[in-house]
Amino acid sequence: MTAPTLTEFLLARIAEDEVEAEDNEPYWGGWSRAHEARVLAECEAKRRIIETASMIDMIENEWGASILRTLAAVYSDHPDYRQEWKQ
Repeated sequence: MTAPTLTEFLLARIAEDEVEAEDNEPYWGGWSRAHEARVLAECEAKRRIIETASMIDMIENEWGASILRTLAAVYSDHPDYRQEWKQ
């Protein structure tokens, strides 16, 4: 199995965040509905940033990749995170 690309890595983490937000029970030991909505909105925003960064990278080499590496930094403790993505 090949290692995921940075984009694949980010999309997989975002999908995990969405599942976690949707699977939590409302408040008692879980998240409030407002928190769930914020996490889901954040996931959508990250997807749009990834899409935009990918387009930027095709025009201006490395700017888009820098944006993606910045997004990936919050997942640096994940086993699939690669040190070459570190800023």
